[in-house]
Amino acid sequence: MNHTNNYAVQEDEIDLRELFKTLAKNRKIIIFTTLIITLAAIVYALMKNPTPVYQGKVLVEIGEIQSDNFGTSYFDNPDNLSIVVSNQFENISASVPKGTNKLIELTSSSTNKDLISNNLNSAVSFILERHKEKASFHTKHIMTKQIGETQIDGTPINIPKKKLIVAVAFVTGLILSIFFVFFLEFIRNEKREK
Repeated sequence: MNHTNNYAVQEDEIDLRELFKTLAKNRKIIIFTTLIITLAAIVYALMKNPTPVYQGKVLVEIGEIQSDNFGTSYFDNPDNLSIVVSNQFENISASVPKGTNKLIELTSSSTNKDLISNNLNSAVSFILERHKEKASFHTKHIMTKQIGETQIDGTPINIPKKKLIVAVAFVTGLILSIFFVFFLEFIRNEKREK
């Protein structure tokens, strides 16, 4: 009984020497397939030159209303203001930076840097006008203001990562070619057994 179990275990064991022999025997297929896939990725990466898209950002600090009776409060809740601005301007994304409670970050993306600047300036003007109107009802307040200049990245945000594309293609090609070799070997073994 014990002898039968040993035989079953030996049948189920993977013979690493056989695997390496199979790989060595079919190395030309592996090299050729990997090379073709990698070359295709290189051609794709070199030809992929999309129209550059740039991104600009600006920070706005929400002003405070100072009341003797109710303490200090903001002109707008930052989360609510983000939603209002995002709905008002289709080319603007507004969010509250993590760890802050009175800042709002406005972001715009486009192929045209002047358009980004105009979009962000319009959104900032919209917020400032909205808060000027609210400030007119209060005698004590600190006005909402833009923090720093509008920053527009000089590097496009949609540059393809060509080295990464080629590296992933090489690894994928290698794995697929090894799988293909073992699949062919499996088919050959099946034919031999019949």
